[in-house]
Amino acid sequence: MKYFENFPKLIYTLGQNNLNQQLVTDILSRSNFLREIRDNVDIAYEYQIKDSDTPEIIAHKIYGDAYRSWIILLFNQIINPYYDWPMKNDVLETYITNKYSMNVETSRNTIHHYEKEIEKVSTYSNIVLDSNTQTFIISQYDFNSNTNALVENTLPSVADTSLVIDTDTFNYPQYTLTVTTKHKAVSNYTYEFNENEKRRKIRLLEDFYVQRVEQEFKEIMRNA
Repeated sequence: MKYFENFPKLIYTLGQNNLNQQLVTDILSRSNFLREIRDNVDIAYEYQIKDSDTPEIIAHKIYGDAYRSWIILLFNQIINPYYDWPMKNDVLETYITNKYSMNVETSRNTIHHYEKEIEKVSTYSNIVLDSNTQTFIISQYDFNSNTNALVENTLPSVADTSLVIDTDTFNYPQYTLTVTTKHKAVSNYTYEFNENEKRRKIRLLEDFYVQRVEQEFKEIMRNA
């Protein structure tokens, strides 16, 4: 089913008289029909978008019809398939070049922001039991609650490098916990690359529910 074929029609007048009229699709119609389905975690599953994937390719592969790509886009609230969908490497580099008005090499060497990374590793007899990392964006200055003053953070001066700020080790009867704090400088390129990678994880509606979604959509648009 094509997405726009079920949209309501309206008469559009060209020019200042009523003689030149055309029947056009009302593309401004909107529907929230997927909201309840989208919130139901039991009828969808995660999918990792590959470089070769487009919404049409996934729809053909999963649902047997490339025209069902609109279900994938709406289900994941993707409004602009060009920028909300993962960009291929050459497109991403062009996007970075235009956004920051610099070439790719310069974007790799220009600091976008700083981050604090706290890594916690639990070990026993040199065997890693658990490991997790928390990351926070930080500024060049931090607030010292003891002196009520701003203090300058120790930060890397080179993009995409990190400095170890502190390492603490805590010994417990059953394990040893090591907490390492680092400050990182993230480049423009790395920031945009990571944001692009986040878009690769989407959710796909189970094939069983696709026809029901199409029917509901037709009914809603018919009454729009």
